[in-house]
Amino acid sequence: MKRITVGLLSAALGGSLLLSAGTASAARTALSVRIDSVNPNPVVVTDGHDTNVTIEVRTTEATRVELRLRPASNQLRTQDANEPKVIHDGDLWRFSTSFDGDDLEGRWLAIADAYDKDGKKVTDEVNFSVKQERHEKAETRLASFRVNPDAVRKGRWVYFTGRLQVRDGRHWEGVKNEEVGIYFRARGSSAWKWVTSADSEWRGQFRAKARAFKTGEYRAVYEGNDELDESSSRSVRVWVRGGGWHR
Repeated sequence: MKRITVGLLSAALGGSLLLSAGTASAARTALSVRIDSVNPNPVVVTDGHDTNVTIEVRTTEATRVELRLRPASNQLRTQDANEPKVIHDGDLWRFSTSFDGDDLEGRWLAIADAYDKDGKKVTDEVNFSVKQERHEKAETRLASFRVNPDAVRKGRWVYFTGRLQVRDGRHWEGVKNEEVGIYFRARGSSAWKWVTSADSEWRGQFRAKARAFKTGEYRAVYEGNDELDESSSRSVRVWVRGGGWHR
């Protein structure tokens, strides 16, 4: 992957497009350029996966062609794109690149600039569209989250249990083999800090432990995946003797 900006192919292709167009026919006297196709159109990106795109450009008398792709709305943003490639065969210039979940949805412009050996430039542009399709993830929850004991001496172990579940119609089912993180927020702080993790087992059960050094709150966090949505448990307070606990 290469970091580039809107107008992305102009800079990235500048060095790779210095290709000879071959010997022109004597009947060809005028420099011309035409974007024949953007395929596919619309460009459909599904669940953030890459979608390959091919742009074909026809020219006469061109020794160099540059291609720019940008949102028609002119919204400036930095984005990732695969290193574009070009195949040159006579008057045909075939560009290939890809779009992913980071690319702006909506109408885009493909702009082709063709240059002859004297540096003269002609331009053509066409519209195409980009559509982002994301399926709805299944709802999850972290149920029955408990921390034991709820009061402990500084440096002693506390133990965490709970269940990771997914909604299946009107019921909740356990989810196996998913990582659940345990986070801690000290009393008086607004920041949650990771302390340990556990994998969910049969019926979604997870167990973990950590040493307690300060009074504060713990919670379990599931970050989700391509199919399952993220979720967080309720917070559970633990008092630590010698860690700021006073009665």
